Parts: sequence; C-alpha cells; structure tokens
Amino acid sequence: MGITAANFLAVLGSGLVDPREQLQLFSVYLFGATALWLFIVCPVFPIILWEGRPRNGVTRSAFTVLREGLAKRLHGERVVVLFWPPLLFALLISAFNAFKQKILATQPFAHDPWLAEADRWLFFGQDGWVLFHNWFGSPTATWLIDLSYHAWFVPMSIGVIACAFLGPNSYRLRTQYLLTYVFVWIGLGTFLAFLLPSAGPCFYNPLVGPHESYADLMAIIRAHDEMLGAGGGNLTALHSMDVLLSARNAEGLVIGGGISAMPSVHNALAVLFALGAYRINRIFGYVMAAYAVLIWVGSVYLGWHYGSDGIVSAIAVVIFWKVAGRIADALDKPAAKRARVTPVAQPEIG
Repeated sequence: MGITAANFLAVLGSGLVDPREQLQLFSVYLFGATALWLFIVCPVFPIILWEGRPRNGVTRSAFTVLREGLAKRLHGERVVVLFWPPLLFALLISAFNAFKQKILATQPFAHDPWLAEADRWLFFGQDGWVLFHNWFGSPTATWLIDLSYHAWFVPMSIGVIACAFLGPNSYRLRTQYLLTYVFVWIGLGTFLAFLLPSAGPCFYNPLVGPHESYADLMAIIRAHDEMLGAGGGNLTALHSMDVLLSARNAEGLVIGGGISAMPSVHNALAVLFALGAYRINRIFGYVMAAYAVLIWVGSVYLGWHYGSDGIVSAIAVVIFWKVAGRIADALDKPAAKRARVTPVAQPEIG
C-alpha cells in the first residue's frame, strides 16, 4: 500500500496534473470499487444466515448471526478485507490514468517505428495483424474478439477485490497476486511506459506518421463494423479509440484516458489472471491461460498493440510473479513462527 500511495502522490505532485481533477478521478474509481466490493460480499450474507439458522430450538437474531459469521470469516484481517482492495484499486487506476494523460503525453511516440519493424520480424516478414486476419479474419470473428478483449475489465476489477476474501490460509497467493498487480500498473504501465512511449498500430497514422499497412488494418476493422450492423457502432474498440484520441486534446482528465502501447497492461494482467487461477485450480488456470492467449491475439488483431508489447509484458509478469512469491514467503515466515510458539505456563508462587 505504501508503494501505491507513493506513486499516487508522485503523480499528484508532478506539477502536470491538476490535483483537484486527480482527486475527483480517484473518488470516482473508489466509489465504483466500493460498489463492486458490496456486489461481491452481499451474496455472503444469505450463506451466513443459512449456516446460523435455528437448530435444536436455539434461536438467535439475524444481526447476531451475521456479526459472528463475518467475524469468523475475517479472521482478524478486517482492514485488508474491508478497506484495502477498493482503496488499492482506486489509487492505482486513478494515478495510472492521470499519468498517461498528462505526464506520458509530454513524451513523443519515438519507439513505434522500430516496434513496427520488430513485428515484421516476429511474424515472418509481415505485420502481425495480417497473419491473424488471414487465419480467421471476418466480421463475426472481429466482433467476438472485440467482445472478449474488452470483457477483460471484469477479472481486472473483481480479481483484486475478491482475492482479499481468500482468507489467512491463502496468504501467500493473495500477497503474491496483489504485489504483482501493483507491479503491472506501476512497474510496467508507468515506469517502462515512460521509457518506451509508443502509440500502437491503431494510432500510428494520426499520431506517428503515415503507415499504409496500419491504415489498411483500420479500414478493415471499420468495414467489419459496418457489416455487423447498419451504421456501425458495434465494436467497442473503435468507440474506445475515438474516445482516446479526443481525450488526448482534452484539458481535464477523462476516465480511462491516455495512450500507451509498450508494454501492454492489458496483456500483462491477462497473464496474471492465468497465474493466479492456476494456483487455485489447474483447469481454471488452463482456461485463463487460453484467455491470455486470446487477449494477445486480439490486441494485435484489433490494432491496439504490436505483438512484442504482449510478449515483453508476459515475460516481465512471470518473472515478477516468482519474485513476489519469495517476498510473500519472507513476509509470512515471522507470522507463521509466532503462530507456532505456545506460551509456557509459569509456576505459581505461594
């Protein structure tokens, strides 16, 4: 939490962000995260009431049953469960949004040309989008990929809040997940993005310079959008791209604003979902790993990212996941040691 708060204050004190606007953005995300927290925790209440239903003629008030049931589940970790997840989410996302829109925007997109060339090497002499569109490009495929790609917001927001409810027996997993989550937003999405500012294929022509291949990609995506329904407006990607371009020239902060391709936070978190899911259940892990691959393909197919954006992000997340595991072990050892120590009875005097 200290690192997250320091990052938030660093953006706030940069002199490039209006403090009132950043705090307003923070309040919006905090409200949304708290509402989501309530959505997740409310289904627990009927379960607690069912577990504490009257038995053997013993009747207790619903309030007492709920209070005792929650106390049992919290295990003395009230701050973590009640306050940390929504606050962590709001601090991270609001600082990230403000950073991309006002600080990162001061940097020229100087790395797109070599990233585009790296893509041609990576995909055997052609742009990545060409390969994927040749394999399965169609209006229906574009719609399905667009839907899957933007559904990423669900595990992105729910995962960090839900993992706090895993309980003390899952301390290592919870700590490992949250540390890696923070690393993705700050280490990759902030520091590395500042070192490697890039716009991505979809923004290459309006923000970097003429690029015939990427102009063709966007023409195909827009044509698919038209084919899906009269007048278009069926693809979230196109709407989001238009919003991001408009927000780039806006005076204030816009929710979800900011343009950055390398590294890909979208891909990085998808890999994190898979790593966390695998620790819970192998089959669940395989499903989320497949979803991570779909996210990578979709990021190239829709023009959001170069192929290397997702690969660099995935490698960085896997490495830090292992580091976070060691940190979690080190933090857990003192607590485990204290738990094993039993008090020694003192002899009575007199």
